[in-house]
Amino acid sequence: MKAGKRIFALLLTAVIALSAACPASAKTLSAAEQMDISFAKQVSCRPGEFLAQSDWIPAGISVSDWLAFTLAVSGVKEAYDVYLKELERYVTEKYAAEGSLSSVMATEYHRIALTVLALGGDPRSFGRDADGHPVDLIADSTWGFAPGVDKQGINGVIYALIALDARGYATPEGSGFDREFLLETLAERQAENGGFGLIPGSEDVDITAMALTALAPYRDRHPETVERAIGFLASQLSDNGTYVSFRAENAESVSQVIIALCTLGIDPAEDGRFIRNGRTLLDTLDGFRLESGTYSHVLGDTCDPMATEQAVLALTALDRLRTGGDPIYDFTNYTLATGNSGGMSSGRIALIAGAAVVAAAVVIAFIIVGKRRKADADTDK
Repeated sequence: MKAGKRIFALLLTAVIALSAACPASAKTLSAAEQMDISFAKQVSCRPGEFLAQSDWIPAGISVSDWLAFTLAVSGVKEAYDVYLKELERYVTEKYAAEGSLSSVMATEYHRIALTVLALGGDPRSFGRDADGHPVDLIADSTWGFAPGVDKQGINGVIYALIALDARGYATPEGSGFDREFLLETLAERQAENGGFGLIPGSEDVDITAMALTALAPYRDRHPETVERAIGFLASQLSDNGTYVSFRAENAESVSQVIIALCTLGIDPAEDGRFIRNGRTLLDTLDGFRLESGTYSHVLGDTCDPMATEQAVLALTALDRLRTGGDPIYDFTNYTLATGNSGGMSSGRIALIAGAAVVAAAVVIAFIIVGKRRKADADTDK
């Protein structure tokens, strides 16, 4: 009887230990971890190995690169080394075949340069050109971009500034496309209502938010430009706390505004200009969230990879703001979370560890009982 009580006590202790070791419900995972698990499930691989599935997520494609970027800056352990090698191969092959990443879109360079930084690489020497020389993505995307970064539209100017400031890259003396040019161009392209658009007269919430993100480090130098843009975003927020783009309430617009505000040091849940009837931008974004932890582009729709990565990036920006971290595009003190935990999520690891605790407790209990029984038998002899 006493032995049975001891076994029960040991098992109860083990169960308590298991409960403590396994807090891995969806609520305890970060938004980025949930995204990684969900996408891994969709392509039938283990979490932590999603970025190694090049057939499903080919490097060099916009949505793929931004997914990799978002996972990395959010601290999720993934197969970044695999993706980085594939991305480098993509750059080398593009230069070999076409002489550049693009002859029209400077943002192709900016996106890849930022992704390389996020994945622990050096965008100043990444891949090889047709002559076998290292490719400088920063130079080729700004002062070395033949058509001019402003020819693509205002987004080329925006991301050129973000890429330059990501790690404080210097521009050559006398460069026609230095920071001053980029800042002056942004100020000139701002509409009277404070907004920015791809072309004059087409002010857009997303583009304005991106422009604010780029202008954030220069808020003290260009206070009027920044405040007018903030005012435009506040004026475009509907009474139910949503943004409309292309005639549809969508998650991406909300995400971009959250990113811009956080980069400026503004908590979107506390600034009254971005609250409608008690509803914050975070409440609105949560409305696009699906049970899988991914996000839809519009309400009632299915998972959208772009909407998901932008929503997760917005939540990461918010977390950094609230915990005193650097803005998401600031790589000055950045360290990549390496390794992929054998492809298992933290929840699975905790579950296995907890199961091991229970198993060990059971074994110990039976050993104790066995010894006690042997001792009792020896006493009876």
